[in-house]
Amino acid sequence: MLRLRFDLGELADRDAFYRQFAAQSDCSGDFGNNLDALWDCLTGGMALPAEIYLLNADRHDADLAPVLALLEEAAQSLSGELRLIYA
Repeated sequence: MLRLRFDLGELADRDAFYRQFAAQSDCSGDFGNNLDALWDCLTGGMALPAEIYLLNADRHDADLAPVLALLEEAAQSLSGELRLIYA
């Protein structure tokens, strides 16, 4: 199972999230650093099942709100193949 880990309290902005996501996922070679690319990777480009650990989600930068919303939507659409774990 693929496990990705992000400390949202440490990420400066959305670009920092995209860099970490590309490095941790199977999508690093062709990842486009935007919400569409994130959706494509989550729903068809990376190995599933997967768990995404979101640390310090209560301290995230407002710039990450669209990313978190997209992660939630992807988790719902993948019927348990993608789990978000808030810690």
